[in-house]
Amino acid sequence: MANNEFIRNLKIILIVAVIIAIFAAILYVIYGLALVWQAIAAGIITGFLFILVIIFLAISIYLWAKNLILKRDLRKNQVELGYCRAELNKLKNSIEKDK
Repeated sequence: MANNEFIRNLKIILIVAVIIAIFAAILYVIYGLALVWQAIAAGIITGFLFILVIIFLAISIYLWAKNLILKRDLRKNQVELGYCRAELNKLKNSIEKDK
């Protein structure tokens, strides 16, 4: 009798151990896949943000260069406008003297 009870208890313990092992394996797979998906998502988001940083950096350099060129053109046009004003004043003075 003692031998049968031992075998019966051993079978129950083995069945419970197998159920716990299967449950642990399922949790491990789910947890492992969750970590993998999180790593993939983090990589994708990091890559996307890196691309955005490069795009914004390129846009800022382009706008800075365009602003610099426009300032240079503005200075040239201001100098030319000064010459035109001086010439216009000369012509006005010569017209007033002729009257």
